[in-house]
Parts: sequence; C-alpha cells; structure tokens
Amino acid sequence: MTVDRRSGARRPASARFHLTPREVEVLTHVLRGDGNKQIASALGITEQAIKDHVSTLLGKFGVPNRAALAEAGTRLEFTGEPGVDRSWMRDLFLGAEPLIVIARGPEIRYEAGNEAFAEAIGKRPFIGRTMRETFPELEGQGVFESTERVFATGRAVMEHEVERRWDRGNGVETRLMDIVIQPLHDDGGRVNGIVAFSLDVTELVQHRRRAELLHEELAAVLDLLTSGVIVVDESGRVVKINEAGKRIARRRWDPALGIDEQAMSVFDVRDLSGNQVPLADMPVGRALRGENVPACEYIFVAGDPPERVRVRASTRALRDPNGSIRGALVLFTELGAEPA
Repeated sequence: MTVDRRSGARRPASARFHLTPREVEVLTHVLRGDGNKQIASALGITEQAIKDHVSTLLGKFGVPNRAALAEAGTRLEFTGEPGVDRSWMRDLFLGAEPLIVIARGPEIRYEAGNEAFAEAIGKRPFIGRTMRETFPELEGQGVFESTERVFATGRAVMEHEVERRWDRGNGVETRLMDIVIQPLHDDGGRVNGIVAFSLDVTELVQHRRRAELLHEELAAVLDLLTSGVIVVDESGRVVKINEAGKRIARRRWDPALGIDEQAMSVFDVRDLSGNQVPLADMPVGRALRGENVPACEYIFVAGDPPERVRVRASTRALRDPNGSIRGALVLFTELGAEPA
C-alpha cells in the first residue's frame, strides 16, 4: 500500500490508472481552464455529465479540487519529481490509456513515456533521444515546430482529429489524433520541458463519418416517400421531418416545443368525432412512455387559407440497443382535406 500525500488515504500500489476517451477530452479542457458549461458545449453533452466526469477525475488523480486537478495535469507531479511516491507514478503514468510522453530542454529530448506510447511507435528506442532523432518521418508535418513552440512560449497546444503520419512498426501509417501538449515548469516557473497527451481517434472518426453518411442516405430516402415521417427525441421535440411531412403539415414545427403540445395548441388535433385529443392520449407521448400505439385517424387544422386535414398516423418508440427509449417515429398519410 502507498499513501496519497494530499488526502492521507491509502491506496493499493497495484491499482491500474485508466482514463476513458471521454475523460481524456474533459481533462484536456480542464487543463485549458474551461468551465463546465464551456466543456459541455464543446463536447455536446450535458453540464451535469461534465460534473460527473470531473468528479471521477478527481478521484482517479487523488486530488481534492479542480485547481489541484489542473495542477496535477499541467505540472505532472506524478512523473517522479521530488515529493511524489514513484510507485504511484508507475501505475498512474505508465498504465494510462492515452499516449503520454515527457521531454526536456529546447531540443525536446525524451525523458519518459508510457507503455501506450511505446506500443504506438513500434517499440523503437526513444529515451534520451530528441524528437527529431526519434521520428524522422514526421518532418514536414509541422509537428516539430508546434512542439518546440510550446517549449519556447510556454503556451499549450490542443489539436482535434489532426492527421499524423508515422511508423507504428509496420511502415508509415496515417492516423487521426487528439493531441494536447503542455509546458512543464521548474520551481522558478521557467519552462523546462513538455508533456504530450495523445489519443488515437481514427476508428472513432471513421465510425462517425460512416454514421453521418448513413444519416444522409436515410434522409434522402425519407424525402422520396409520399407519406410524412417525423422523428422526435426522448423529450418529444422534432429532430427530423421529411419533405412529404412538411407538405402535409402545411406549417413549420417549432423545434423548441414538444410535438404533442404543438398538436394541441397549434394544429388543434381532434379525433374523427370532432373531440380534441387530450394531451395524455397523444400518440407520441404514449410511445415515449413505452406503450404500443395502434394506427389511428386524426383531423387537424393548418394552412393558409386554413384546411381541415385528415390523416392516418402510426407511431412507435425508437430504442437503443439496450432497450432504452431514445425517441419516437411518426408515419402519417394524408387522406383528404377540406376548407376549415
């Protein structure tokens, strides 16, 4: 067992330090001094999720607050500088998932690197060598200049999904990387080195691009349908409506309001007997609650001049692979219209 000098808590020396890709993203923003709201906006997730990630990072780094977390990242106290338990450093630094490497001096001479870094460079020798000596294939990519600039200016660099080409052991390959390069300082505040955090996001980006292409293809197919299609998120707000749906609806849907609320207040949706459909009986809300909603006919008022439009609508929930409801889909066909 070793003792965390900040909290006094005992921790097993064999515990492996692991950061998820999302935690790496959050940490890089924390190191830049971004607040929770800024990070949430940049990553496209909720502010509460950012708070949860920061709380987890505090626990993993064994620090009491956000300032100490930023200090641990920027000063890299876990690399074996005075006052730090080196057995904790071994698990924290060497066992981390991102590629981490430390270099000293203006020539960027490598001092330490974790196992992930060594694997990513094909196990080539690097300790005691300069960056330029270790990676001749990086010449012309701006990598040397960018890293040397961090040392010279003391200003961190953060790059997202940047293309890099280097030999991972089987010849030069092109990979997409998220990279953060931070300056390291001596006790007098002078820059004496750099630490680089890198994460290979090639597969993630390729998966996202395939999903984007599939989304575009699906949107094109939906627009070929003669029936209206509306897709809503888990809160009931419209995220997609095809061209036929826009034509049948005869007016725009407000993306800030739930579809069922608009159906009542804007479209005055009624059953075939002329009775207004109660909010609790609206099909989208029922589908989002997990109910099986049978196909049904409705009448609504829309257009200029106003028309009473009769449609037949089918609604079903959309679920994640784990079965959780993530939204709903409405398929509706116009059966007829008459002046209101």
